[in-house]
Amino acid sequence: MTLYTDPSYSRVMVFIDYRNINNSVRYLDDSLTMDLAALVKKLVGKRNLVGAYVFDARKMYTDSSDETIAMHNSLREQGFRVIARESLTLKDGHTEQKEVDVSMACEMLEHALNNHYDVAIVVSGDRDFVPAIQKVQTAGKRVEVAAFDDVFNEESRRSADRFFRLNEIPFMEMISPFEHEEGGVDD
Repeated sequence: MTLYTDPSYSRVMVFIDYRNINNSVRYLDDSLTMDLAALVKKLVGKRNLVGAYVFDARKMYTDSSDETIAMHNSLREQGFRVIARESLTLKDGHTEQKEVDVSMACEMLEHALNNHYDVAIVVSGDRDFVPAIQKVQTAGKRVEVAAFDDVFNEESRRSADRFFRLNEIPFMEMISPFEHEEGGVDD
């Protein structure tokens, strides 16, 4: 906790580590889906949202049926800026995301140094962001972190000017298994 006064005119940018948060939701309950727009609105509150970024990985070679592309397009339609880095396919066939955390840290720093926001909200419990959080704070900006209780790193929480427990914020919805099979309830 800091002695910072939170004026209602603060310019806020939100930086979401999609896989970190999505994996946490799946761990909690596989029948839940995230409403990231609702989450951003709750985290920003009455302050001014300048931009909301989602950072994720994508397969190097995909076709139009790839679920990740559809999800990224849906997020873009909601107003998110999606930055997707190519994932690495390992010898055993599994994929591993690469460059996502570094891209997010660079974007946070670039916008801080260009004075595009007063407050950065990092939606991730990943300790890898601690150096970026500290550098953004050194640039005179406030950094808030939002993560689930079971997956946040204590150093992340301590580095933040404010910490949000995602377990306490309603931004998830129950989904029907038929929604995935039939392409959604609106079909």
